[in-house]
Amino acid sequence: MGWLISRFRYAGRGFRNGAFTDRSIRLQLLLGLAACAAAWWLGCSWQEWLWILLSIALVVSGEIFNSCIEKTIDYISLKRDPRAALIKDLAAAGVSVLCLFAALTGCFIFVPKILEVFAS
Repeated sequence: MGWLISRFRYAGRGFRNGAFTDRSIRLQLLLGLAACAAAWWLGCSWQEWLWILLSIALVVSGEIFNSCIEKTIDYISLKRDPRAALIKDLAAAGVSVLCLFAALTGCFIFVPKILEVFAS
């Protein structure tokens, strides 16, 4: 059981480190918090909450993986290499795909509710 608890401790340490030292991770966490506040204010259903929370989890996880890849590339070599740039660009593209998914999810859920609020 101690082995399992230590794994959560390492994960928590990594999450805290990312949240406090990486601007991109911190931004995604703040945007996720804003989405949760909007979902609460607009009275989203539990199904809508699931989609919102899934989107937040995917984007934050993607950003964490992207940061890991960037830091690994920087650790391996300090010189500029087009292969390293390509790896970083691909990782950033992966996060962009997740952000697009989250934005579309937000549009499908929030826009009709916001229009309803302003219509009444």
